[in-house]
Amino acid sequence: MGSNTFSMELENKKAYPKVCHQILDELSERLPDYLHYHCLNHTIDVSNVCNFYIDYYLISDRVANLIRIAAVAHDYGYIFAPREHEERSIAEVRPMLTEYSDKEIAVIDGLIRATKVPQKPQNLYEQILSDADLDYLGREDYPELSEGLYREFLYFGVVQNEADWLDVQIRFLESHQFHTDWAKANRSKRKQELLDRLLKQASASGKSKKAS
Repeated sequence: MGSNTFSMELENKKAYPKVCHQILDELSERLPDYLHYHCLNHTIDVSNVCNFYIDYYLISDRVANLIRIAAVAHDYGYIFAPREHEERSIAEVRPMLTEYSDKEIAVIDGLIRATKVPQKPQNLYEQILSDADLDYLGREDYPELSEGLYREFLYFGVVQNEADWLDVQIRFLESHQFHTDWAKANRSKRKQELLDRLLKQASASGKSKKAS
């Protein structure tokens, strides 16, 4: 199982439907070792952030269950491949949702699709999962978590070196926006500070190359 250097704990475990624990068990057993960012810790992190939003926005228990299912399932497709993993997640998890109606499953599908970049959430529930998925962009643990993503990108050939990685981070941060009012108020400032630091780093790197 791919993982970060620490193990996260799922908060409010009893609130999660039985299928969530089934999905988490499968992720723990089946996620490839080379996934240093899209690992079990990431799924738990996203789920914990969703749990906060559920309380903050006073989401009903019925909808909260659907958000929790989508949170633990949104990267299930990474068991197979990164490409179109959202659709693979939806397809692979659907047979596990025998206790849910077609309407509820459609909501779960929409929640998972809302995490696809560029994010285009259509309602508050999708905004919650979208912002939870990228919550770390505005947190102090960004350097540690992003290092895992850098290692993944190296593995898949998305980037070749740290200069490529710096460019990818800058372009992504410049194009990203949070959606919920809470994230805008509590994550945007730190994200902008991060972007400013990376831009300065890129500028300094460019100057040093010219000098040499």
